[in-house]
Amino acid sequence: MENKLAQVFQIDSEEWLATLPKYQQNRIKQLVDSTNSYEEAAKQWLNAMPENTFPLGAEQAKNVFIEKVRDEIEKFLSGNEKYADEQQRLVSSSEVLQKTFVSSVSAAIAPAIGIAAAYVMPVIVLELMTMSKIADRAVVIAGETSNAALLSESDWTSVQETLYLLSIPGMRESIREGLATPIEECDRELKW
Repeated sequence: MENKLAQVFQIDSEEWLATLPKYQQNRIKQLVDSTNSYEEAAKQWLNAMPENTFPLGAEQAKNVFIEKVRDEIEKFLSGNEKYADEQQRLVSSSEVLQKTFVSSVSAAIAPAIGIAAAYVMPVIVLELMTMSKIADRAVVIAGETSNAALLSESDWTSVQETLYLLSIPGMRESIREGLATPIEECDRELKW
């Protein structure tokens, strides 16, 4: 499974975008250009009004958070048994194509986050573009029994900081709560 999935990540951003229908490609390009961030583009897509997602006609997705999408992608990629059947079907074909991969991940995680697969596809693509960006900067060193990845110090530091923060019980929820708190409600002085 890992070798086939590794092949999927060896493409650039334009190839990921090409996995989407044209109307979604155009809108996602506009969002990325206006925000200069895949994450911000994904957040805007998830909170889009129906006129921005036509022809989906979906209602405003107020309760969908990018973190939930990331969690489900992580479960899918890490071999979580919740997605074992979908993973097996995906890798049983002789070649894993990007469109098949994006469609499979979208169809698998859409029920877990409570939205249509077609609606979450652009977010999946944006997250995979982010992952590919880090993978592009990594050097894979092939060994006899396994491979290793060589990352820049800044990328490795970023990965370590993220893992550390997410290992602290309640930290993810605390960060989410802090991000959702309006600036007016924040304290002006620290109470140390």
